[in-house]
Amino acid sequence: MSEQEPVRIPKNVLEELESVRRYTRAEVLDIPTIRHVAMERGKTALVVWIDEHEQEYGRGLLNGFRAED
Repeated sequence: MSEQEPVRIPKNVLEELESVRRYTRAEVLDIPTIRHVAMERGKTALVVWIDEHEQEYGRGLLNGFRAED
């Protein structure tokens, strides 16, 4: 995997991330904020994924996200 490629994440996590982005109407750059909004919105798969993949989340903000095949 190249450092410039989109980060692959589970489809349900990507859907939850897009839902949180639409809700906040912005890119959420800091992890505490996205975790808080995700918890408020009941997006627990996103919270668990971020907790286990903080570096990938940061890279995904730069390079984008893509659902795993």
